[in-house]
Amino acid sequence: MRIYLVRHSDSVDRVPSLPDAARYLNTRGRMSFREMALRFRDAGGLPTRILTSPFVRAVQTAEILSEAIRYDGEVVLDPRLSPGFDIAMMKAVLEDYPGEREIALVGHEPDLGVILSLLLSLPQRYAMRKGAIAALDLQIPGDPLRAGLAWLLTVDRRIEDPAMLVT
Repeated sequence: MRIYLVRHSDSVDRVPSLPDAARYLNTRGRMSFREMALRFRDAGGLPTRILTSPFVRAVQTAEILSEAIRYDGEVVLDPRLSPGFDIAMMKAVLEDYPGEREIALVGHEPDLGVILSLLLSLPQRYAMRKGAIAALDLQIPGDPLRAGLAWLLTVDRRIEDPAMLVT
């Protein structure tokens, strides 16, 4: 199974009058993620399921991804992908979708970076940039604690060697 860890794009700043869950993508975030989503499509990203945190900025990121790849399914809001998402929750999410070939999980930092680091057995935590997408191949079906890096897209580069994540 291939999973895509997708960090939401740039959002408006925190302000006391706006709850964190209501923060939305800013103009730069929408524009840059449209470009990223096209790069994702060109890299062969074709998830059979897109799941997202219910936070507005994550939902908007998932919707942009869905449009760019002409996804014909429904973007599923999953509260487990809210901040606090961890490897145990990821395993539970994946168990809910047996037989899926490719699943995109749209969420937040530091959660996605921690999961990426655990799956790749990195010696230190990798911090995913806003709008980044990591393609990971689970090595053993049903064991989401080990994965291989297919690629990681950031705004300015594509990484295919996990060693590049720790430099």
